Amino acid sequence: MSNFDVLALNIYLLAIFTLLIKSKTITKIYRFLKLLNFILFIYLIVIIFTENIGIIDILIKGIPLLILIATVDQTEILILLKKVGLKKSSLFINTLEDNIKIELIKSIDHLSGKQIGALITFEKNTSMDEYITNSFKVLAPLNSELLSTIFYPNTPLHDGAVIIRKNEIVCAGAYYPTTERLDIPKQLGSRHRAAIGISEVSDSLTVVVSEQTGNISVAIDGYLDQDISKESLLLYLEKHLQT
Repeated sequence: MSNFDVLALNIYLLAIFTLLIKSKTITKIYRFLKLLNFILFIYLIVIIFTENIGIIDILIKGIPLLILIATVDQTEILILLKKVGLKKSSLFINTLEDNIKIELIKSIDHLSGKQIGALITFEKNTSMDEYITNSFKVLAPLNSELLSTIFYPNTPLHDGAVIIRKNEIVCAGAYYPTTERLDIPKQLGSRHRAAIGISEVSDSLTVVVSEQTGNISVAIDGYLDQDISKESLLLYLEKHLQT
């Protein structure tokens, strides 16, 4: 086997492994694997241009590999396409889940920059009906403008949580039981404690924006990851919410 064949095979195996374990490993490892996939693919392109690789090999092995890598990194690619003004592409289909993630990132970026507190929960398998019942029903498609407006200070619903089900903002002004753990840092406010609390009794993913600092945190499975970047938030959404 040539260097091209060996490298292509290893990238195939790594990309498939990355997709298979994305819901079973921590976000930092998943992020590292995605980066490693991308670096190896760039190296493969270098080999194509520096060695005498036949056009048949490129078409048969390279094109499917390109599609597989695009699948692994589809969210980042879609956001990049939007930034350069390409809203649609014949190569990449913007799925429902990707639309949600892109709109959420835009809203979180806005709220974080303005230091506007927010509590946003994504329902997964555990039903959130118990909390939806006692909240204000919205039942509107998720978009960044609506989501940001809900949390603006002095509006009726800004203190509670927004619950999102698939592509829809189901409700706003939802209230959760706060965690009873004693090891929570004292500087964390009621939003963070509520986020941990709901993550202890459901499999939901909750995003918190601090109104004191603008920092972004994510609560899932009873764990709070504090002060994360937008890139890390994107990986959380991709890992836990993308089907």
